[in-house]
Amino acid sequence: MQQDIRAILPHIASTAQKPNHTLCPTDSWCKYKNDPEAYKHKNGLPDSVVECVKPILEDLADENFLKKCLHGKTQNNNECLNKLIWDRCSKEYYAEKETVEQAVYSAVAYFNDGAVSITKLFEKLGFPGSYTLNGCIARDRARITQSAKQCSDRAKKRRKAIRAIKKGFRDTTEAKEGDMYSDGGH
Repeated sequence: MQQDIRAILPHIASTAQKPNHTLCPTDSWCKYKNDPEAYKHKNGLPDSVVECVKPILEDLADENFLKKCLHGKTQNNNECLNKLIWDRCSKEYYAEKETVEQAVYSAVAYFNDGAVSITKLFEKLGFPGSYTLNGCIARDRARITQSAKQCSDRAKKRRKAIRAIKKGFRDTTEAKEGDMYSDGGH
């Protein structure tokens, strides 16, 4: 994977006058490696852009970073916050800047303090809210309990077993039917 990531930038920067596919792996996504005579280069990236993007791709190719991607683990610690934001302000419909800002403020407050964060807003607005407070506390307790269950060794083993079963099913299906999807294979 490191080699593939490091090959992306020279591949994209290549032009007909300056082809640079030395890092591209054979038998993979690089169509130039598969058939150099038929491959038509597009406008390559300017050298100035390549120099700006190079450190980012080097960070992405870092071994410690890639270890996070193994076994289906997430590489993005902000997925939970992103989900909270998009639950409040869907990407499917247009929203004005103020609406998106309010969704972000609400999501960050919920992410940091839990459901109880809404009671602070209600206090500022002058709403009485003992029932709301009790409901938010109960919701936070349920969320924490659910999170603790999901983090237990038993739950982790179960998820790994299910993932292995699904992967085995995909592997056997792929062996029977052939590669159903491949990068650039359309």
